[in-house]
Amino acid sequence: MTKEFGAATFALALSLPVMALAGEFSAMDADGDGYVTMSEFQQVVPDATAETFTTADANSDGALSAEEVAAAVEAGVLPASDG
Repeated sequence: MTKEFGAATFALALSLPVMALAGEFSAMDADGDGYVTMSEFQQVVPDATAETFTTADANSDGALSAEEVAAAVEAGVLPASDG
């Protein structure tokens, strides 16, 4: 396995859960409060880093709103959904 193939495989494996859920914010919001906490985020994307979450958390309140998730997808911080 080449380095590039290994890196691409890892990136794809990391992005698949977010790709499936980026358009379905409520699926990420386990408690239904309208925000996704780091804990909820890690349930969906267990290999994501705290830096990814912090980057997506534009207002630094420790939770992601639907707007922040959408903006993070738009900015390429989180991968876009295919559907």
